[in-house]
Amino acid sequence: MTARTRFVSTDAARDWEHGLVVGTGTVGGVLFGDPACHRLQLCHEEFFVPRSALRPAPRFDSVLGALRDALTAARYDEADALFDDAIRRDGDAGLVWTDPFLPLGGLTWTPAPAPDSEAATHEYRRTGDFRSGRIEVSWRQGGERAGIAVSPDREGGVLWVELWADGGGAGLLALDGPDGSPVTVSTDERSPAHVDRGDAVRAEAPEVAPGSLRLRVAPTLDPEVPRSPWAATGGAISATVEGEAVTEVRGSGLRITLPPGQRVRVRVEVAVTTDAAPMRPRVHAPHAELFDRSRLDLGSGVSEDLPLEELLRRARSGDESARRAAIELAFAAGRHAIISSSGALPPTLVGLWQGSSRPAWSADYTQNGNVQHGAIASLVAGGTPELIRAYFDALARHHDDYAANAARVFGAPGWLLPARFSTHGHANHLIPAFPHPFWIGAGGWALRLAWDYVITTGDLDFARAEAWPLAVQTMAFFDTAAVPVEGGRRLVPSYSPENTPAGRNHPLSLDATMDVAIVRDAARLTERLADLLGIDDTETRARCRRLRAELPPYRVAADGTFAEWLAPGVGENLAHRHVSQLYPFWYEQDEAAETPPLRAAAVETIRRKLAWRASRPFAPPEGNLEMVFGYVGLGLAAARLGEAELARECVERMAVDHWRPNAVSTHDADAIFNVDACGGLPAVVIEMLVQSQPGEVHLLPALPAAWHSGAIEGIRCRGGVVVDRLEWEGRSLRARFRLAPRTAAIRTDDRVRIRAFGIDERRRLGDEPVEVVVDDRRART
Repeated sequence: MTARTRFVSTDAARDWEHGLVVGTGTVGGVLFGDPACHRLQLCHEEFFVPRSALRPAPRFDSVLGALRDALTAARYDEADALFDDAIRRDGDAGLVWTDPFLPLGGLTWTPAPAPDSEAATHEYRRTGDFRSGRIEVSWRQGGERAGIAVSPDREGGVLWVELWADGGGAGLLALDGPDGSPVTVSTDERSPAHVDRGDAVRAEAPEVAPGSLRLRVAPTLDPEVPRSPWAATGGAISATVEGEAVTEVRGSGLRITLPPGQRVRVRVEVAVTTDAAPMRPRVHAPHAELFDRSRLDLGSGVSEDLPLEELLRRARSGDESARRAAIELAFAAGRHAIISSSGALPPTLVGLWQGSSRPAWSADYTQNGNVQHGAIASLVAGGTPELIRAYFDALARHHDDYAANAARVFGAPGWLLPARFSTHGHANHLIPAFPHPFWIGAGGWALRLAWDYVITTGDLDFARAEAWPLAVQTMAFFDTAAVPVEGGRRLVPSYSPENTPAGRNHPLSLDATMDVAIVRDAARLTERLADLLGIDDTETRARCRRLRAELPPYRVAADGTFAEWLAPGVGENLAHRHVSQLYPFWYEQDEAAETPPLRAAAVETIRRKLAWRASRPFAPPEGNLEMVFGYVGLGLAAARLGEAELARECVERMAVDHWRPNAVSTHDADAIFNVDACGGLPAVVIEMLVQSQPGEVHLLPALPAAWHSGAIEGIRCRGGVVVDRLEWEGRSLRARFRLAPRTAAIRTDDRVRIRAFGIDERRRLGDEPVEVVVDDRRART
């Protein structure tokens, strides 16, 4: 198999967004610069800085009845006024952001001028090794090569920096604060060694000693303003030169002598303090072990030595081999980035890397699509299911806030999870244009991910301790939030994430399809969990059955698409980045959406959404290539609907338009550093090649014509099945299956239905691999 394990780039990164990334899951570094000076920007997964009000969700419970009446009667101006008044009565009507994820500081390496200072640097080269996680930059000056490399030690939680110059040399190693500005020590006697880094993070003057550097930083805190116990209270970076290297204190840095032909190693540690008890990552497996679990080969034949700049240029010009190579690269690079940024916490919007004191969207956990279709989208199926536990550990920090949200917004019991979070779970991020507390789907979506983890791994301890309480609390909330009406239930107010119905000025509406689909799905999964765990909770089961029977049906909109709002008369707004209405087609067959007209409407939605994006194929504000995870939702639905070419278009758009030569994806086309596609693209590719439900595996259900041969390895399926390897050429395939250890409890039978190219047979699987071969007309084991 010739799956990709490394990459080459020839462009220097002038800013952090184009830099190379490295991470242990807990500590992250971004390497950027040029031969004159390189900077390793350093981050820690817990460094969320308290910058916003720690206030609970607004109280809408007192106006909820009037708001429902106004929306139901289509008195939208009245509903808008009620919403605005409720916010103002509760306090400041301004937008409250989540506490942002910020960098702590940076380690800079400035080589001393070469003896022949006139010699130009050339042959600049950047490389990354996906298996080890190691990154390296090197260049030639005066006939000799020099460089800097960084490697992650996942188990130790540290980064190792290597410095070298083949002909020998020297340079200055220094630490400074997060913005990289010159250090100026304050003379304020109350803080005699204080360095001002602006209004977010303050850094002390570096501590410099022979062989070591240390920098202490702290958020600027107002003692009168409450903060979350999970917000950072301080942090420190230390850099220790290992071995016998000659070092000398020079001002605020260390001059290091580089012996000819030898590499000087520097151990870099980053620590953060909070008021809460520290958490350690659950997973300490080496980076290579995690990365090697899954691979993709689409038979591109393009060498890994081809620089990414040239690969992307060819792919954008329409070269089919280069486009397949770009997908191979994005699959590998994406998994590498997500593994590198998965620790005690899941990856943020920017993974584990940051270079700005004002990050886009606070670089938080955005749950109306980014998290689920981004960072964690492919963790389970992609062979690293244990890494998704970090997401549930992050959610578990804020249970009390979810209960407060449900009570304050809906006057309901149970849990209402927020659309975005970092250091707390208050649903307080809203303005009239973005009424996020009325998007109720986060809890049910989390339950879907919990179920998929359980039914793939057989982790019943997690099912009892975490998934079941989530199910009970989510269903208690849903049962109250769904309003009884004549003939059924209605979700009102209801918000389809970030979209507004056509002809309206305010996004609040009735029966957003996504929320109806999530409630239906959560009800179904709650009953399955109860069956799996042998729990006889008659009240919860009754809630589930009532909701599934009474929720409104899906419908085809007047324009022939799958309606985004189920209430009659609510107009579609397809010219929008989100694709939330397609939730019924993302994970399994929703029996309420399985009619031919509804499936055809979903396909039409995908086509229309893709056409809207392609009509202005560049980044905002002029273009429509924005929010890359929208392609994930479109691609997953296309794959499950068997629309291989539409799914391929989604994957190609991500790999070709939303990837940079640093092997990291972007939110918009070549704009805004963001790891959503790093997790989302592999999820779509896997769904195109292997789909599963307990007791059933479907091979190559959405194989596009351009992928005429290839292979994928290490796919974890629902029901505890592992597809160790699937390879195909034309209409022939060979697949190797086995059952994952400790998964017997999630199966009633070791026989698995296998479908592929018209073959539909049941095979008995076990611990030892079983091979299935299909060569156009026959199958054999």
